[in-house]
Amino acid sequence: MRSIVAYIRVSTEEQGSLETQREVLADYARGHNLQVVQMFEEKHSAYRPGRPEYKAMLAFLAQRKDVTGVLVYKVDRLARNLADYSAMEGMEGVEIISATEPSLAGASGRFLGSIFAVVSRLYSDQLGERVRHAAATKVASGELPGPAPTGYVNRTDGRRRTIEPDPDMAPIVRMVFEIYAAEDISLSALVKRASVLGLRTRKGAVLGKGSLHHLLQNPIYCGRIRWNDKEHPGAHAPIISESLFAAVQTRLRGGSSPQTKRQFPYRGLVKCGRCGCSITASRSKGKYDYYYCTRGRGPCDRKLLPEDALSGLFYPIVEGVAMSQAQVTELLREIEVESKRRRRDAESRSSELERQFKSLEVLRDKAYEDKLRGTISEERWLEMDGRWGEKAGALTAQMSALESQEGPALDEAKIAFKLLQRAPGLYSRQSHEERARLLRVLLSNSELRDGKIVPTYRKPFDLVAEGLQRSTWLPV
Repeated sequence: MRSIVAYIRVSTEEQGSLETQREVLADYARGHNLQVVQMFEEKHSAYRPGRPEYKAMLAFLAQRKDVTGVLVYKVDRLARNLADYSAMEGMEGVEIISATEPSLAGASGRFLGSIFAVVSRLYSDQLGERVRHAAATKVASGELPGPAPTGYVNRTDGRRRTIEPDPDMAPIVRMVFEIYAAEDISLSALVKRASVLGLRTRKGAVLGKGSLHHLLQNPIYCGRIRWNDKEHPGAHAPIISESLFAAVQTRLRGGSSPQTKRQFPYRGLVKCGRCGCSITASRSKGKYDYYYCTRGRGPCDRKLLPEDALSGLFYPIVEGVAMSQAQVTELLREIEVESKRRRRDAESRSSELERQFKSLEVLRDKAYEDKLRGTISEERWLEMDGRWGEKAGALTAQMSALESQEGPALDEAKIAFKLLQRAPGLYSRQSHEERARLLRVLLSNSELRDGKIVPTYRKPFDLVAEGLQRSTWLPV
């Protein structure tokens, strides 16, 4: 019997599917002569790397060489980001086994598996963009996305969600602002005073020092909405005046202007190829941004590099994964073929599950008739029916999974690879911040060596870059 581990992941809104995944994986393991030696259950999103149970599983697999597989409900339960997928796919002798999808064995399967990880990440990114766009639209019309802050309550006016002053808390919020503006009082003392006055969150909790400091900085109380570091006029009624809010901000700053932390978009993207230290950045004469070696391991003769020059060195890296129209068309054709194969396999699996379910129902009906005739005892019937009920539940769960499962997202893949096709042109027109965002998607590491960037592409972009160099970009 082959030894494997099982990995289950649910997000916050999917907690109810935890038991379903357990049943499906257990049933699959029994039916395929697999022994689950360890079960890892995660309750974190797969969008970003760093899940604790996922890390624990990788460590377990590194120690247990006798364990040769990871059983998952669906591949996207395992990873929706390239870093996690690459870490798992790169482990020697460990196969990713999906209980509801065909195997991704072989070079082509692994390549397409990494493509699907990219597509899942793209879907998550686009979903996030749509959510952010909807929120920005609300803010532009004066609405506050999300729950009302302390001192306000949410109200629904037709289809429009608004906020209005809380009749109980709004007067206390106003008093807190007035006290801090007029009296020589510390934030710690103000926390105690606010608690005595009765200031509470929507859940009835007393505000701590950090929460109260955030409340005093929030322009929502004077009629403005801060969103993405910008302020917009709100459609809600203010609790305090602009002048009172300004007076409180002056006190919070101690009379000085807030300092803005400079962001350098390419910092963290590249290391020095001479000494291996990080490349950092600073601003000179108030307007010129330069990148240079941190010299963390001693002297290094790396010269200062202007931001525009460093950005130009990254351009060939983007060109390295730019695909022609013909290549995009061929790759999408391969994905469509794989998608159809998966659907056929799913239909075949679904038919087999239905056959097993019907056979089980026949057995239960026959046993029930035997119970009515007295051929078997009530206790025996209950015992058998309990076991069959568990089996029927597992079969139903698997059939539901097959019905709801989405194959490779072809539309999303089209978007992803058409973006690759246009990447060099987009890079040329984008700001430094947007360029750095694209580079972080493409690269896991890079070095500045002899005046050139030596990249390490993320999967599957490494395969695309290698294939384009060899002029054979699909796996054989």
